[in-house]
Amino acid sequence: MKEINSELAKKFPKEERTKKCIDLMIPEVRELLELPLHRKIRKSQEIIKEALDKYHPKIGLGFSGGTDSLVLLHLALPIIPKNLPIIFVNTYQQFTETYKFINETIGRWGLTNFHEVKAQENKFESIKKKFGFKTPEFIEVCCGYHKIAPLIKAIEDLELNAFITGIRGVEHEERAKEKIFSPRENHFRIHPLLFWKQEDTLNYVEDFGIEPNPLYAQGYTSLGCTPCTERNIDPNAHERAGRGIVRETIMERLRESYLIAVAVDISLSGLVKYK
Repeated sequence: MKEINSELAKKFPKEERTKKCIDLMIPEVRELLELPLHRKIRKSQEIIKEALDKYHPKIGLGFSGGTDSLVLLHLALPIIPKNLPIIFVNTYQQFTETYKFINETIGRWGLTNFHEVKAQENKFESIKKKFGFKTPEFIEVCCGYHKIAPLIKAIEDLELNAFITGIRGVEHEERAKEKIFSPRENHFRIHPLLFWKQEDTLNYVEDFGIEPNPLYAQGYTSLGCTPCTERNIDPNAHERAGRGIVRETIMERLRESYLIAVAVDISLSGLVKYK
């Protein structure tokens, strides 16, 4: 089992990085950070309802198998129709526990319009060989091809005008700059948990008796692909201290990294649907 990357823990200490994220937030999001949990729940569900009123039926929701997206999905259950499109991007590299957890959760909660999307091929090894492992170019092209391009294509293929995600502003400096209703080129991203803290999501799953992904019990605090995710057992490290220095540093560029993947002759992904 992988241990914590001590260099990343030093580079992104918990209190300093969290404060930096808070400072970057737009005022209308920052002012919601200190709401008690019951009011955050109400506010987040109001955002989900507003999004459905505006965009249904051309709206979907992302589910990655992490605690944040689990909380988002549970919050949405009383509001969304059971056939709302739920999208999971399979990068070929997630943990076995994550694949199992997602399938069990979708089945247990009776969601009938689940889409697992992935690139046409697993090009991890060829990208690694071409750019080197965990270099900025490797991260951009690998994430662009395996993660970002499949999601963009799924949104296009499903003709969605809006997509609900579980990102939180205190997770990352780039996410801290987001709006709750955030425009993209061809759709809106909706972020109902943007003003939630890590302890809010942890308290939520405990209060509602929801079993999270079992990887958290093994020392992981943020889940990604297995080659680029390590355990985080340092209480002074930021919650994303297992995700890799390079990826955290170039997050801003990842939004457009699917274009880089295309530029190096890696074709856009296909769409695979499972029910």
